[in-house]
Amino acid sequence: MDTSTFHQLLKRQINRHLTEECMQHVPFQNFIKSVNESYLSFDRDKELFEHSASLNEKEYGEINNKLKEEIAQRKLSVEKLIEAIYSLEIKEGLESKALDSNNLLSLVDFLQVQIENRKQMEAELRQAKEAAERATQAKSEFLSMMSHEIRTPLNAIVGLTYLMQQEEVPPVIAENLKILKFSTDNLYVLINDILDFSKIEAGKIELEQNPFDLKQLISNIKKANQIKAEENGNKIKLMIDDDVPDILIGDALRLGQVISNLVSNAVKFTKKGSVTVELSLQKKVDQTAFLDISVTDTGIGIAPEKQSLIFDKFTQANSATTRQFGGTGLGLVITKLLLQLHDSDISIESELGKGSKFYFTLALPIGTSLLKTTTIEDPTEVINDQTLKGVRIFLVEDYAVNIKIATKFFQKWQVEVDIAENGQIAVDKFEKDKYDIILMDIQMPIMDGYTATQKIREVDTDIPIVALTASASLGNQDQAFAVGINDYVTKPFNPKELFLKIARYTGRN
Repeated sequence: MDTSTFHQLLKRQINRHLTEECMQHVPFQNFIKSVNESYLSFDRDKELFEHSASLNEKEYGEINNKLKEEIAQRKLSVEKLIEAIYSLEIKEGLESKALDSNNLLSLVDFLQVQIENRKQMEAELRQAKEAAERATQAKSEFLSMMSHEIRTPLNAIVGLTYLMQQEEVPPVIAENLKILKFSTDNLYVLINDILDFSKIEAGKIELEQNPFDLKQLISNIKKANQIKAEENGNKIKLMIDDDVPDILIGDALRLGQVISNLVSNAVKFTKKGSVTVELSLQKKVDQTAFLDISVTDTGIGIAPEKQSLIFDKFTQANSATTRQFGGTGLGLVITKLLLQLHDSDISIESELGKGSKFYFTLALPIGTSLLKTTTIEDPTEVINDQTLKGVRIFLVEDYAVNIKIATKFFQKWQVEVDIAENGQIAVDKFEKDKYDIILMDIQMPIMDGYTATQKIREVDTDIPIVALTASASLGNQDQAFAVGINDYVTKPFNPKELFLKIARYTGRN
């Protein structure tokens, strides 16, 4: 019997205990084979068990290491959470206490308290925000009311001054009228500055995008400041680059306000010197022109340590400046804010006693056609030999002095006028008579101009209605247009502007 394939242990046992004769018996051989299979099976099972044990031990080690890492990560997270909790602002009256990283319930409790505190703080912040918004609204309403109350009598002063300047008067009275006009102009600028600042601060100014001629605009601003410059012994010089496009797209009114503020300031603070306005093309990129604009004067100048202050509201470089030159200190603030709306900013170079240079860069789209010429109108420009004869005007106005002033203008223009002292009278009269145009005040007793317009529009949707009012806020204008008013003229009104609007809406040339 061949035992070479037998298990090593079994072979040793056979060699030790069995004889060759025994190994010749077939039944015994079968028995030995069975025993051999048992030995081999046992070895295989042992090998499998050891392999399995080795795998289990490795897996256990991996799991154990993973658990240790997770525990370490958890501990680190809890420690960072505790650091974050300690970094929170603890509400006054709440005692801080040591937190145990092993006691998650204490963390949860503390966080819950902090969350409640945060909610309370957010509620307080919301209340503070609402209070600030109410204060801003109250300020806007106050400014609007004060503007209305100041503009109403100012309209009479401006109107009478204009009318008297058209008459032949002795030189002494003419000089007094000139001083009176200068004072009313300053007061008018003051009111407009305060309202403009309030509008910009409240974010209620949106820039228009219309084609205009910037070179012509600057030329008009020079003309508007020429008389004041001559009074101070100054010369205004223009240096305009020929490469500047003839037509640009932007808000001509607001850009004119920026440049006019700088030029009028330069003229005001310069005596027997010069003011130079320079416009040059920096570059063109596609259809956008980058323009450099500067206003340089030889005036009083500004000390370096004071230069940042002049852009603060109601602030001038020197307290004596206000007494000597006047002004609110809002002009440069408004200029800076308007330039920020154009994604620009104003810069200054100045030396005390030697003058100042204000400059900025604008990026404006290049236009192709001009809708209308942009001009700076003189509020007292005379309308010579022009009448509106045949026009029938319905003036709705409650302030007696303003009625008299308006009537004097209407007499000069040879128009027929009917008067209503409030909105209710206007509605009653309108139902009984016919008019070519209505000039509607806004704030009136018994019935305001908004309500009166609504009632008139119920019976006539075609008659032109132009607001002639001292209410100058954007909210007033929006509401006026919403109720059916066609146009808006603010008091003190520009006689030429009012004349042209009446002519336009009544079809007169």
